[in-house]
Amino acid sequence: MNKGIKIAMVLAAGLILGGVGWSMADEEKDCPYAKAEAGQGGEKGSEHHAKPGRRPFLAKFFGKCFSRDLLADGYRSLTLPVKEYQLLNIKTGDYVDVLATFDATIKDRKEKVTATLLQHVKVLGVVKTGDLMGKGAIHLMLNPNETQYAALARYQGEIDIALRADSDKALKPMEMASFRKLFTNK
Repeated sequence: MNKGIKIAMVLAAGLILGGVGWSMADEEKDCPYAKAEAGQGGEKGSEHHAKPGRRPFLAKFFGKCFSRDLLADGYRSLTLPVKEYQLLNIKTGDYVDVLATFDATIKDRKEKVTATLLQHVKVLGVVKTGDLMGKGAIHLMLNPNETQYAALARYQGEIDIALRADSDKALKPMEMASFRKLFTNK
């Protein structure tokens, strides 16, 4: 057998066997919510961890709670569930914009619109399960008013996260986007 194939097989076996022996215990020391999800006591109310037994092996490298030391006085941490593919290049310390797409009635017509709700928001943590088509979560640092708007958006429509360049700190007025505006200029 080719030496390269043997090495690949040994590495694959190590990943598989390592994954079988892994439990939620690795995460418990980092996040009190992991215990509750694993049925071991702990705090309740977390939706940002995959259920035990359905969590892909590589998720142990991706899903962690944020350090509370990152949260500034007067600010709140809000965790938003988002499609995991949106979190591919986002990491703790990045800045993002939060967009919401929802149904609106404009001039007696119902249509989908997208609004930029929050700009230049600091990311406190990112939770990924390893399933790009699944749900991940993002922990954001928000002032109390921003927290209310972000929570409301979660129940009104779909939330999208847009990564900002490190040098982009400007806050700009943004109009709502709709296909009607795009094609008719009205």
